Amino acid sequence: MLIFSWNEFLFAFALTSQHARTAPVTVFSFIQVEEVLWGQLHAAGTLVVLPVVLFALVIQRHLVRGLMAGALR
Repeated sequence: MLIFSWNEFLFAFALTSQHARTAPVTVFSFIQVEEVLWGQLHAAGTLVVLPVVLFALVIQRHLVRGLMAGALR
């Protein structure tokens, strides 16, 4: 379910307002017409990606076990 919601950038970008934006749309807002706010862009990108990476590291053992269980039969 995380992957499906993660890939809905276009819908979120087109259908949300200023007051209710998703994290990827907020990160995208740091890219402006005349300049790119590199510091804010990198900080926001790190904060958005960090929970996903930490979750993957925590459940890595279970993911590998599940993938190997289907491959050995």
